[in-house]
Amino acid sequence: MDPQAAWDQLLAAYAAGDWDEIEEHATDLLAWLDRGGFPPMIIQQPDLDSDWNRALARAGCLHALEIVCGEWSIKP
Repeated sequence: MDPQAAWDQLLAAYAAGDWDEIEEHATDLLAWLDRGGFPPMIIQQPDLDSDWNRALARAGCLHALEIVCGEWSIKP
């Protein structure tokens, strides 16, 4: 898996409102990170370590999945 490509595709899907793609990329990236895979570069600051990017990537994926669940829920 290329976590940077997955992150970039997640951002593009989010911008386009493509809920299926958002769910797929967020879920795949979270699984990758949970298995110990290296994170994508979220903020390009040389003094920040990979733990920082890992935390930001996880937060972004979880937020995206929360948005997807809200969009897919049945509204009265």
